[in-house]
Amino acid sequence: MFNKKLFLAVSFSALVLSQPSKAVIGPIKITLNPTELSSNYFNEVDTFAPFSSEVYTQDDIKNSKATNIYDFLSQNTSLSLAASSGNRFSKKISARGYGLTVGSHNLVATLNGRRLNNIDTSGLEIAGININDIERIEITKGSGSVIYGDSAMAGAIHFYTKKNIQTKISTTSGNYGTTQTSASVGINDEKIDLNISIDNSKHDGFHKAATDGIKDKGEETKSSIGGTYTTEGGTEISLDIYRTNSDIRYPNYLTDDQFDADPAGNGSGSRYTYRDAESNTTNFKVKRIWGENFKFTTNRSSINKESKNLYSWSTPPLDNYVYDYDSSDYLLTYSNNNIKIDSGVSIFDGARKIESTSASTRNTTSKDNLGIFSQLQYSNDDLIFTIGARNEKVDYTYDPEVGTKLTGKHNLNAFDIGVNTNLTPNITVFTNYNQAFQAPLIDRFFTSSGAFNGFMKPSKSKTLNLGLNHLTENSKTKVTIYRSNITDEMFLCKPNAASDCTGNWGLGENLNLDKSHKQGLELQNKYVFSPKWSTDLNYAYTIAKIDSDDKGNGALNGKTNPMTSKHNISASVIFSFSDKTNMTLTQKYRSEAFAQEDYANIFTKKQPEYNSTNFNFSFNPNEDLSFTFDVENLFENSYGTRLRDNVIYPDNSTRNIKAGLTYKF
Repeated sequence: MFNKKLFLAVSFSALVLSQPSKAVIGPIKITLNPTELSSNYFNEVDTFAPFSSEVYTQDDIKNSKATNIYDFLSQNTSLSLAASSGNRFSKKISARGYGLTVGSHNLVATLNGRRLNNIDTSGLEIAGININDIERIEITKGSGSVIYGDSAMAGAIHFYTKKNIQTKISTTSGNYGTTQTSASVGINDEKIDLNISIDNSKHDGFHKAATDGIKDKGEETKSSIGGTYTTEGGTEISLDIYRTNSDIRYPNYLTDDQFDADPAGNGSGSRYTYRDAESNTTNFKVKRIWGENFKFTTNRSSINKESKNLYSWSTPPLDNYVYDYDSSDYLLTYSNNNIKIDSGVSIFDGARKIESTSASTRNTTSKDNLGIFSQLQYSNDDLIFTIGARNEKVDYTYDPEVGTKLTGKHNLNAFDIGVNTNLTPNITVFTNYNQAFQAPLIDRFFTSSGAFNGFMKPSKSKTLNLGLNHLTENSKTKVTIYRSNITDEMFLCKPNAASDCTGNWGLGENLNLDKSHKQGLELQNKYVFSPKWSTDLNYAYTIAKIDSDDKGNGALNGKTNPMTSKHNISASVIFSFSDKTNMTLTQKYRSEAFAQEDYANIFTKKQPEYNSTNFNFSFNPNEDLSFTFDVENLFENSYGTRLRDNVIYPDNSTRNIKAGLTYKF
């Protein structure tokens, strides 16, 4: 059992003891110095930001030895992640108390500024990101609604790719048939940058085979090609093409007795859920410099996705979901001495077409967003001040094959104001007030049987952040406290003894909570004890409460949001044997929570705690060659996502061992 009290005591001691002292950073590079942020169009160092942020550099990502985006976010950040209904290639993400049930709906994800959000509840489209291409990850919490608009209630996750300047290949093999092979090529000269990468990962299954003899195996391939041309006048023209293919099977739910007896079992023996998906993205971006003070950026992208699904209870042929997204972003930046103004327009047109064997469920549903925003930033040697506002119009169209075509719309506003100032040369403090919104995802308009149920209210939030940054020669510490008040938070209300919710097959109905709130404390600390020893800590304490509900005669008043852990801890110890040999031990812990459907807090059993210990050993005989050895879930702790009593979707319960080799040409 993880000793929470002892760990927290050590954590806060590290904060108190972070006093200036001379230290030499060892063979593993730990990013203690301030790092420039690009999110929110800030372009200043993170310790001077007027909002809460986490930033992870290329060195942080490399030192983590994570082989995919999900593993890095899960093991190193304040975010909570869990497999979506057992699907390890698609994970739910939560921040700031929105819970793993709907947390992904309240976050924005971007890749080089391009949104990765879906128009339905399938979550953030980040599985296709190749971690080997990432230069920096920035997480902004409780801010970003002015720039990114719809869904930025909890904040945003930003991924920025690097320019490859070399040819590199890597391969990893492990138990359960786990393999990963990656290759990248970079061609660079004065005016042209060309980057090509491909990554393939697969496993033979972590659970017992179904009655058809097939296990929960999966394979995913990600490829990209991108180029940038810089003209004599400094204009940058970029074209990027991404492609992702996945062919996966993932586990069905288990009963409590089945999970306790064998979390890697199949339970009923029925076939695993099958998903065959493909995604193609084209992104075209132009940056122009106009005179001494203006810069104009256009970013246009087109995405086509197709997903075929065969569930354990359904019969062939597969249901087919086809997505078409088109977006255009226009940004004008004015800079003059201490003043910077970013103003822009963002246009998004998204549609999902359901091709089903049943004519009653075949339809095309669209969600179109048009946002206009402006943000001012003023800075001097001791202070940065930002203020901005956004107006966004959202239009919906429901066009069924059988039935009446319907339309709906929302007119929504966002606002943000923040300030950061120096207290001492080593300490900065900031405060930030943010108003954000989430327009309903299109799945919210349907009943559990697939029939149209009408348009819902959008959710709105008001968030206050107060934070402190403390930077010394051997330590970097960030502390933030926050409070968010939410109106009309969306949820799926399931029928139970404490509610009068309805729904076909007992699957519930989509509703709004009148009022709810989130509050908590976030702590980050990196500490270099000596040239050989260093630590990295990330802790989040979260309270998420329902203040009043609009269904069930107040039965949910004062209850805790489901799938929201009070304690979320990620801690790493890094030891450098020499300039060539390093070892990392990482502990990830997330306390228990109420089950996914337990908004009334009445179920007998709770969502179990998450506890995983990971070990990594790396050896770099020279600059071109690297060997790694990884053990994930060292003590074979079992974890699953609990929907309700006697229904739990298994996640990781195995000890996973991998060895890898990377070579640079």
